[in-house]
Amino acid sequence: MKRLAGAFPLLAICTSLAIVPVGAAAPRRGVWFCGDFETGGLQGWLWDRVRRDSITVVTQPVRKGRYAVRFTVAPGDFAARKERAELKVGDKEIERVHGGQGGEMWYGWSFFVPADYADPPGEKFQVVGQWHHRPAEASFPGEHPKVSGPPPLILHLSPKGGRHHLTLIGHASPKAPSRTLGERPIRGGAWVDLVFHVRWSTRKDGFVEAWLDGRPFTAGKMYGPTLYNPSSNYLRLGLYRGKGFPTTNHVFYDEVRIGDSYQAVAP
Repeated sequence: MKRLAGAFPLLAICTSLAIVPVGAAAPRRGVWFCGDFETGGLQGWLWDRVRRDSITVVTQPVRKGRYAVRFTVAPGDFAARKERAELKVGDKEIERVHGGQGGEMWYGWSFFVPADYADPPGEKFQVVGQWHHRPAEASFPGEHPKVSGPPPLILHLSPKGGRHHLTLIGHASPKAPSRTLGERPIRGGAWVDLVFHVRWSTRKDGFVEAWLDGRPFTAGKMYGPTLYNPSSNYLRLGLYRGKGFPTTNHVFYDEVRIGDSYQAVAP
């Protein structure tokens, strides 16, 4: 299927960074990237989608402001060789500068699952956020390292006991067993706010800690490697799922930010 690339590689315009009128919220400090969709479009983002309406800016539901974004995946919606609709930060230097060995980054966004969301049959996976690894640098001229294995950090959506759960999974290496870093049930038809703090490292001093609706999502800092190699990971948000889903599904995002503190990125 055709892969579309975003036409806006610049930093997204964010109402929290712009000049605001008297009486409006004060600008935030420490925001490196803002994707709150308040331009009414996808400025600042790159994307993998099969159709234009696979990723659409909408006016309902919204977490704050006037706009949010809806991701839609139908059976057979293959983009970048997988069944998905995902956004990536357009300015790749943000993650390369701040997300290398020893770097610390904060991520925040709001997430919405419709109350009538059709759960998949069986144990099919649904990924609604991932920090994907890049290939290692070439060791010699002509070498072209490949990417393999699951990402170091993955946020899964899954049905359990009649409720939807968000589960944060970590991997210390492409072949290492998965490790559950945090899990919480969420309510369909309501926005949830997520914040992640990551220290990027190939060593055991790496960590991730997270909050859901202002409460701990992880049991404090969960230590372990968060990079497979010194190259920075990159964030992918949306809906990515396994093959064979018979349903068309929608999820929504709003208030996406990357920065240097909880206060900078919290929705």
